[in-house]
Amino acid sequence: MKIPKFIKNLLLYDSKRKYAHTKKQKNNETLVTNKHISPQLESFPKTPSEAPQTKKEFQDAILLILYVDDKENELTSPQIISGHLGEKINYRIKTIENFDLINFKGFTKTYSSPYAILKLTFAKKISGSIWTFTRDIDTNELLESPKLSKGYLGDAYQLYSPTISEYSLVNVTGLIRGIRSLETSTVTFFYRRQTWLTYETSCIYLKMLSTVFVYDFPDGKQINIKLSPQTIWKTFRTITTSADFTWYCIGGSMWVCFDESQMSIFKKPDTIDSLDIKDKDSISNLENHTNATIDYIEGRSVNLYDFPFGKISSSISHGVMVQTKQRYISDEVTWYKLASGLWIPEQYLIF
Repeated sequence: MKIPKFIKNLLLYDSKRKYAHTKKQKNNETLVTNKHISPQLESFPKTPSEAPQTKKEFQDAILLILYVDDKENELTSPQIISGHLGEKINYRIKTIENFDLINFKGFTKTYSSPYAILKLTFAKKISGSIWTFTRDIDTNELLESPKLSKGYLGDAYQLYSPTISEYSLVNVTGLIRGIRSLETSTVTFFYRRQTWLTYETSCIYLKMLSTVFVYDFPDGKQINIKLSPQTIWKTFRTITTSADFTWYCIGGSMWVCFDESQMSIFKKPDTIDSLDIKDKDSISNLENHTNATIDYIEGRSVNLYDFPFGKISSSISHGVMVQTKQRYISDEVTWYKLASGLWIPEQYLIF
């Protein structure tokens, strides 16, 4: 086995030290004998304390412990442990922060040769993952597929917001820079469409004055749904665009662009109990409960209300068969009360 140069130097130094110590001891014995002991005293027998001392035993074996990573880079200073051939080796391996021992070469329990090398190979611990999401701040929809950031424990990291066409970054949650730990974390970048100036929750009602076309999105595509004149629709969200248009969401992916010539703001009654006598008389019980089928959009659900023009209480899927119990007519809008006790506008039913 090839002996590293610094070990040769260490052994050479040890040999010189041993030789110097022995020579000094002999010189001292000669000095005492020649100068300080008279001929008469030399004839006296020597006491046990004056008997020649046994030479000191020197260590004749060395173990070198190397600490490297999986690319053979040194992680810390080597350990040099010395002893006597045949003896058991007593040592403690160093702990290296954020690293795990994955391999070793040259392990031995005793000093079996004058020179030995133990190489310990370590790998950095894997840190917890960081998930990155990009969302539309107004609709909460994902704009891109989530991305996973991986790394090693204790390493610094920096995350950057991606550029998304037609969107501007408006907010971020989570830490975009720091030191990787064992915990899994998330970072979410929020964007808004560059053409949207405001996005708000809406609870007003719109009364159609003429036939109104419906779109799948603000400035989007026209869908095969038209709102009939004199029908009243609750809105849930409102958006103002950079082109100075106001759009109202009337449920799901159905949007109408506000036009004073086609619609107006409608004030709804608070509850049915607050309706006047004339309106109450407009509620009629259906003697023979009539079956109907929900007519909306394939794969979508339409909202059900706690009372006409009231709050959304549930929803029901397109194509489901229902049973009607009561009918209510107000401002030329007809509502039906279902067996579940909730109300739905007539335009969503096929009898």
